[in-house]
Amino acid sequence: MIKKVIFALMWIIGFSASVSAQSTAVFEGEIELETFENYSDYIKKMPNSIYFDGVHKIRIIVKGDKMHLIDETTKCHTIADAGLVDKLLKGEDTGTSPRKRGSLGAHNAGSTAEYAYVHYCEHTKTGMDLTENAPLMLPLLQQDLKYADGMTSPLSTNTFAATSTTKDILDTSCKMYEGDINHTMGGMYQKYQVKAYESDTPAPAGLKCAFYGLDVPGVLTKCIIKYDGGHVSTMSIGEMSFYIEMDVTKITARQVSDDEFNVPSDYKISKSSNNAFALMKYYKGIKKELEKRGVKGGDKSQKSTGVHYKTDGEWDI
Repeated sequence: MIKKVIFALMWIIGFSASVSAQSTAVFEGEIELETFENYSDYIKKMPNSIYFDGVHKIRIIVKGDKMHLIDETTKCHTIADAGLVDKLLKGEDTGTSPRKRGSLGAHNAGSTAEYAYVHYCEHTKTGMDLTENAPLMLPLLQQDLKYADGMTSPLSTNTFAATSTTKDILDTSCKMYEGDINHTMGGMYQKYQVKAYESDTPAPAGLKCAFYGLDVPGVLTKCIIKYDGGHVSTMSIGEMSFYIEMDVTKITARQVSDDEFNVPSDYKISKSSNNAFALMKYYKGIKKELEKRGVKGGDKSQKSTGVHYKTDGEWDI
């Protein structure tokens, strides 16, 4: 049961526009956004939890299949390759040998290392190679999820689609998408209610890796995600829910170097993502640093008190 909860929590990991008028070129460049995040008490109080209520300032660098997300608030990074993720979903070889669940291992990154999904932190100079379970990080993919060791997470509900609603955001008319995207994993239901606005700037494949796998044709300008993980009574596990609002503030088209997707070569990157205890140790180390620096547990001026919002009306819709 502990392992199921740990892998379920991995789903939570993790997110002044100058958007030009209609463009047919696929976007390459940098996106800046702010998120307001609100988590249930259980998620925040877990010994290894790096989550807290409040605002995160985020930068996303994207080029083709590749994405680099930089959380300026926590100094945590995510680098992902949508092409390798797609291979995982198809059961194809990604160039890395699948490891047995529970196995341990670590290596120094190096500029030539390739990952479908890797998370690392500047404060600890450590990271976790999540390649083999990259789909766990992308629960809003509208398909059955398949992992390197054969574990599956079937899509149970998918009503997410474009609507007729439009809104001017960042000086461009944006179309709204909304609906539910739900999966099951080991008997646990993963229920997401999503609303999003997309611009008319074509999105590169890698951008979906920055938004939990949410895949829309255009670059997102605004998004809300409401997750209901239910209340788990086993082993005193509590409510696992969260609400995230994302607002893009700046979109800058520019040439992106491949070097911007390299993991620092002096960071120790663990390959033990299939080991629940290794995962807990990794995130506990980051949590300790965030608490020491006042990022987690500090005074948050925009801290909220509850996680269950009424989605309609909460977000100017």
